[in-house]
Amino acid sequence: MRRSPLSISLRLGLLFAAIAAGVFGVVDAYLYQTLATQMAQHDDADLLNKGTLVRQLLRTLPAGGRMPEEQLQAVLAPVIGQEGVQLHVALPDGQVLVSTMQDEHHAAARAPVPLAREPGPADIVEVGGASTSAHVLDMLANYGGQGARTEVRVQLLRVRSDRLDILERYRIDLLTALGAGILLASALGFWAVRSGLRPLRGMAAKANDIHTHHLKTRLDPASMPAELRELATAFNEMLDRLEEGVERLSGFAADLAHDLRTPVNALMMQTQVALAQERSADEYQFLLASNQEEYERLSRLIENTLFLARAENAQLALSRERLDIGHELALIADYFELLAEEKGVQMTLGAMPAEPLFADPVLLRRAVNNLMSNAIIYTPPGGRVRLDARTEGPWITIAVANSGDGVPSFDMERVFDRYYQADPARATGSSVGLGLPIVRVIMHLHGGSAHAEIRPGADTVFSLRFPRHLPA
Repeated sequence: MRRSPLSISLRLGLLFAAIAAGVFGVVDAYLYQTLATQMAQHDDADLLNKGTLVRQLLRTLPAGGRMPEEQLQAVLAPVIGQEGVQLHVALPDGQVLVSTMQDEHHAAARAPVPLAREPGPADIVEVGGASTSAHVLDMLANYGGQGARTEVRVQLLRVRSDRLDILERYRIDLLTALGAGILLASALGFWAVRSGLRPLRGMAAKANDIHTHHLKTRLDPASMPAELRELATAFNEMLDRLEEGVERLSGFAADLAHDLRTPVNALMMQTQVALAQERSADEYQFLLASNQEEYERLSRLIENTLFLARAENAQLALSRERLDIGHELALIADYFELLAEEKGVQMTLGAMPAEPLFADPVLLRRAVNNLMSNAIIYTPPGGRVRLDARTEGPWITIAVANSGDGVPSFDMERVFDRYYQADPARATGSSVGLGLPIVRVIMHLHGGSAHAEIRPGADTVFSLRFPRHLPA
């Protein structure tokens, strides 16, 4: 069974806990090590001071004879104190004068500090294990005054058990503080994350308010944190595109219903009239011919609508070929020449570039045929239609220009919309307003564009811009 992913709040809360554990752990380890080092340095300095004092006391004792061990220990006891320091004084032959050491193995043979030199930190040696760690200072000293001076060996030992007890208690305190700090940082981190993600929950609430009948909702990027402003802007732009798409779809459905209703109503009315009373064979034949025209119009409408739907949903594959522009446009001009003559329109074919055009031949002919058909329809008798091609930078442009009233300038931005007709009164009965939208879709499939403009000489020009080279 697949587990659901953790929430962002929980993930960040756990991350805060891990960071807090790492930071507190490093700080605690640093503090513990610093305290241990400082205590060790303090103990070693104190051991050196006591060693110096012991040397001075032994040198100032009465000359001649030796003091009993009890008296000698009583003299040195105030110097040693009760801080875990132990003393061992012996003659060169090994005879012990005084010793408070409980473990004689600490008095093992090692090179003592000579009389001519004061002891330093480097002369302190650590002995024993981790639980019985001790530092030993081994040195030579003079015992007695002038004339009766005797050289003795002095060993001072500090057992670290007291310091280890302090460090153990300190370590427990640090671990307790570490646990409390981690818990507190985790709780505060989770609360901070929850508070920081409040704008995201607001965005989610806004998104829940959006549906097909309510697409006007927008986020206010200015009220968002800096990290969410870009997301809010992108969200608003997405809503703009969705709203535009829904409006276009609604308009498309309404226009499609209107264009389907006209031929269907005509078919129904003609059939009802014909069936109202008995008709002759000629009348039935005329009715069938009229119905055939409406059927053809419905067929073209359905075919064009299906083409647009497939093209806009990337379900139409291109079959690019290397085409001779002059040859292709000459064939199209020949096809429309008879139609132009019947309407009294002069049609000319301009100069053509020598380089080839990489395009789908079927879609190219369909796009240019739609432009030529519209140009001839909207050109009054005695007018002219011109078809030419040229290279413009990275583009090859095919242009269809026609004289006459053409398309009003205020309609130029809408001529490529579905079902739009600049002059419905002059449109043919077979027109359904999908010719130019199909042209635009074909150019989009080729990576080009379609444009419409009115030139100063009152010519209306529709141009198709194809890339000069195949896309990588």
